[in-house]
Amino acid sequence: MYEEAANSLIKALTARPDNADSWSRLGGLYRSLSKFDMAVEVYKKSLEINPNNSITQESLLQTYLEMGRYDEAIAHCKDLLKRMPRNLYARDVLSVAYMQLGLIDKALRITDELIRLDPTDPGNHFKKGVLFQQKGEVGMAIREFARVIEMAPDSSIAEQAKQAVSSLDSYQLRQIVSLASEDSVFRTKLSRDAESAALEKGFVLSYTGLVALRQISFDNPPEPGDDSGQKYYHYH
Repeated sequence: MYEEAANSLIKALTARPDNADSWSRLGGLYRSLSKFDMAVEVYKKSLEINPNNSITQESLLQTYLEMGRYDEAIAHCKDLLKRMPRNLYARDVLSVAYMQLGLIDKALRITDELIRLDPTDPGNHFKKGVLFQQKGEVGMAIREFARVIEMAPDSSIAEQAKQAVSSLDSYQLRQIVSLASEDSVFRTKLSRDAESAALEKGFVLSYTGLVALRQISFDNPPEPGDDSGQKYYHYH
């Protein structure tokens, strides 16, 4: 009964308009009702009264992301970091906003800051892997995903990293097979030294991918297969 709860809070705020927590709760109710513009306004009202409320700050930033208002999210993150230079959440949102705007190098720089401030969090390395992937730097992406698996082998994020590596390997193996079917010189090199031949063409595979590559007979290569698979493994 979000509407009823919101109306009750509005009545309470009429009597006590200086209650920052009530404004913040009202923002949460508006988000639940998908009234995002109204949520932004009441979160701002709450922060005018209590600018250091981290929960309200995070809620406002998350709302900006949900609305796709990335420029505003970036501006607010920068302002917040001036006052709280070690704030991890602001950096996290900043990296996501930059990524959504296609500013991958800036997102990578912020992710490096996150890793420096919190080196034990495998999630930051996962984000870095995704960003390298989007830049087309497959080897660097695989390295970061491998680091995630090493840091937290039994975690759910390690499973996501394994899926990401498998996706990259599968995509590259299909590309290698397709190129080999059209390029006899490349096909011959693959038969002699598959790893060096693939690397010469810019393919960078994981250890598991290299094992799979060595098992392919390029004297009688398989069909290239469907190349519509996922090239990029995104984080949310």
